[in-house]
Amino acid sequence: METNLGALGAFLIFVECRISIHAAPAAKDVLQSAKKTVRPSRHGAWTRASAALALLMTSSVPAQPAGQTPRAAASSEPLGGAFAREGVPNSSLYKITYRGRPYRPLNAYQFLHVSALGPTQGGQPMLLAVSNDFMGVGTILIAVQNDTPLARVLSPVIDVRDPDMGLAQPGRQDLLLFTAGSRALVTMTGQVLWFEHLRTGEAPRASPLLVSVSPDNRHGAVLLDNEIRLSVADEGPYATIPFTKAMQGEAFKAAWDESAARARKALDEGKRIDQRRLYANLKAEWINRNFRWQKLGDSWQFIGQKLKPVALDVQPREEP
Repeated sequence: METNLGALGAFLIFVECRISIHAAPAAKDVLQSAKKTVRPSRHGAWTRASAALALLMTSSVPAQPAGQTPRAAASSEPLGGAFAREGVPNSSLYKITYRGRPYRPLNAYQFLHVSALGPTQGGQPMLLAVSNDFMGVGTILIAVQNDTPLARVLSPVIDVRDPDMGLAQPGRQDLLLFTAGSRALVTMTGQVLWFEHLRTGEAPRASPLLVSVSPDNRHGAVLLDNEIRLSVADEGPYATIPFTKAMQGEAFKAAWDESAARARKALDEGKRIDQRRLYANLKAEWINRNFRWQKLGDSWQFIGQKLKPVALDVQPREEP
């Protein structure tokens, strides 16, 4: 019995901690009464502990401050087709519904941003959404297939203060680069582009950055720590540009200084931005200003800085 009462005492301490944060004074009074009875009466202690826990559960949400108008019910805003977003007034978060039912892409159910991208699939609009930070998803594209909404991750960045909405590739307003996810989104069609930078059997390299996509959306330039790899969608890398680490350090110095200055300015203004992602985006902008795509036969080459692509010895990929 002593062991049980000891465990009960520990339980009451936990309840006291929770009530001290959330509960009304009446709940605290009940808790004190329960604590006093732990040793004299096991039955009485359990009774009062139950009462204290009940008060904790009912008072876990802070009471509405006096004079404050309670929030209205959640409002629903059509996004086109069978999609809608629901939000509570005075809240920046949304929930997504499809045909009137909650839709939780990749188990995320609260979003900072939800909007129709423009194109449709399966008779339904494609959506661009950014999850709340504790949802652990990031920026996603939602498209319907066989009347079932499906989601693809565009960027794994989870930052409520500076969400990743993509970088418009210089010279192409129809394409968004998501450097953090090494993906691109063609906004006119909703096509998601991804380019493999590793050759068959090659060990993983430092985090790749997709920095540019060719006009035909079939070829991509992936920045690595000591080169730029050119890759064909669904096929893999075919050429390398010897843009070495030393060259990158010199070329990107101004981008680093700018990212640091903008981060400091934002901090002085009470804001925070993702300096690492900003730096990656500035590098992508520099690459697109100093390199250009040139069509050669059936392929595309990426030309700039007096550097020429060198063909890679690529082994055919085995079909699964």
